[in-house]
Amino acid sequence: MTSAPTPSVYDVVVVGAGPAGSCMAKLLALRGRRVLLVDPLGSHHGRSEVVAPTALPLFDGAGVASILEDSIVSRRCLGIKRHRADSMSATDEFFRYPGGRGYVVDRTRFDDKMRKCAADAGADFVQGRLRRVNYQEGSYRSSIGMGPSTMTACSDIVVDATGRPASVGRRLGADRIVSETLLATRRDDPDELSNVGVGPVWLQIQGSAERWSYQVAGPDGRRQTWEIAKRKSKKGVARAVDASSARLSRAAGEKWVAVGDAAASFDPITSQGLANAFSTALVAAGAILSPRGLDMEAADLYSQAVGLTFANSERGR
Repeated sequence: MTSAPTPSVYDVVVVGAGPAGSCMAKLLALRGRRVLLVDPLGSHHGRSEVVAPTALPLFDGAGVASILEDSIVSRRCLGIKRHRADSMSATDEFFRYPGGRGYVVDRTRFDDKMRKCAADAGADFVQGRLRRVNYQEGSYRSSIGMGPSTMTACSDIVVDATGRPASVGRRLGADRIVSETLLATRRDDPDELSNVGVGPVWLQIQGSAERWSYQVAGPDGRRQTWEIAKRKSKKGVARAVDASSARLSRAAGEKWVAVGDAAASFDPITSQGLANAFSTALVAAGAILSPRGLDMEAADLYSQAVGLTFANSERGR
């Protein structure tokens, strides 16, 4: 008979090591909290993502702005060129905005850098998948599968940074409310392997009433084309990812909080992915580190703020 594994004790367990989760782990570890960061890894789709100038203060606040200057991770983006099927077009130049700089980020490399930042700050990392999470007698017990073995981590607080699945928040009673079901499909582009140089590039967007697509060259010089359309299932569609506009019915509760796409996820056309990751992580970490901590009043206020931000974004979209 095999005995149950001895639980490891942490102040905070962060499930998901994307930008939001790694940012949370970094901020909390720097302030002396014992943090465990958990992620199965291997789920990237080689996607490039645009960072608009309005998001740059959030990178500064998270202490990771220097990553954007690494040419392996990002390249400069001059702005957005939008083209519609009805022949209307518009150009949005980033130099007109405060900060004046935009970037195209290779998410795989960026996320690797963010995990390293968390580790350098003192957070522990485990490659594994959350199997169960239970709240008992004032603390959480998280069961983490690591291949054939299982680890149990006890913590005062658990953070859902699992992305669009929001697997922690939903396990703890929140519902995922979908505003519009969208699927992003990476289209085979005969020019994808063409090197387009290392200089600044534009994000090209083409749209119609039923679907839209974007094309951009990443730091490696390769051009990517993604098509976003209404579709209910990824079944039978290669190189497809969920791109739906959705949010949790509540983004925080009793000693738990969701950040990034787990709290609210946006249509890629809004270019809010990384901005949302860092803004929610900064606010949630601030609540945890405050003298009162993540009490129910803070959880309610945070949930309301996430809901209002999502509603405002949907009106603009």
